Amino acid sequence: MKGRRVDVGVVGGSGYAGAELLRLLAGHPGFKVSAVAGQRSAGQDMRAVFPHLGLEGTIGQADLDTLRGCALVFLATPHTASLTLAPQLLDEGVTVVDLSGAFRLDPATFTGWYGEDHTAPALSPAPYGLPELFRAALPGAPLIAVPGCYPTAALLALAPLAGLVDPAGVVIAGLSGASGAGKGLRDDLHASHAMANVAPYGAPNHRHAPEIEQGWATLAGLDQPAAVTFTPHLVPMARGLVCTVSARLTGGICASAVRAAYAGAYEAEPFVTLLGESNWPATAHVRGANTAHLGVALDARTGRVTAACAIDNLVKGAAGQALQAANAATGLPETTGLPIAAVYP
Repeated sequence: MKGRRVDVGVVGGSGYAGAELLRLLAGHPGFKVSAVAGQRSAGQDMRAVFPHLGLEGTIGQADLDTLRGCALVFLATPHTASLTLAPQLLDEGVTVVDLSGAFRLDPATFTGWYGEDHTAPALSPAPYGLPELFRAALPGAPLIAVPGCYPTAALLALAPLAGLVDPAGVVIAGLSGASGAGKGLRDDLHASHAMANVAPYGAPNHRHAPEIEQGWATLAGLDQPAAVTFTPHLVPMARGLVCTVSARLTGGICASAVRAAYAGAYEAEPFVTLLGESNWPATAHVRGANTAHLGVALDARTGRVTAACAIDNLVKGAAGQALQAANAATGLPETTGLPIAAVYP
């Protein structure tokens, strides 16, 4: 695919992540959007669905006929749709970048957390599309499982602590804007409820917990996943996400060694910024960009380290990361078509 513009399709284009993909792809020099498909939105005029993008044409059906001719397809769909479409596309030789949870977990873990059988067990888990931590598996991969937004921030915050902390004592608090829940209507997403309100939800059985545990086990070199305590919260804003991680350090680790671990892990990563000492990340500083801001501090009194990561849940937590992984899969520089500068205020 390298050296020419690649025809790509976006399925689930009318959702938040799909719309963000179309926004980013509009400025991508190596990918050309040749098909936009949806289920509930099929047949609608794209100018009505995406008035902020200035697109023309009609959203097609989410099927092979609409996507024929695409060399790469992004699935910004629920896991049930991805489980149906991905195998069909792969059989046609199409590279698939899936933003759902369909292919992130091994089939047994998927069944345990999603309460249903995995219908394509031979494909799962697929290479994990978090390039900063799992880059080696992405070049040439026919199927990529893009991480969830919470696991992205949590694992970027955790990764440098591998070997420095007790892997079984990790506590994570996640805070996300309402767009992380998608466009579907729920009582807790109504403006009259969500405005001026912060509340935990989904604990202790949020579906991102096993994804974090699986990634942390790989990073920490564990034979099996170690349980983490993960509590997500809904906060009253449209987009943005922070994960704050706390873990107990092993003996003899000092603050300078902790900071050196973070600096060494991310000094060559264009999308990850380690903030200065005593500085903590803010969602306002990553809005609209494919960036992650990290802060870390050691509490000598308790012997615990705290690390926080802020991302835009729709960019680095979804569409931007999918595009970064697709760049890696097709031999393009990972930064191609992706914003590093955020929109502020």
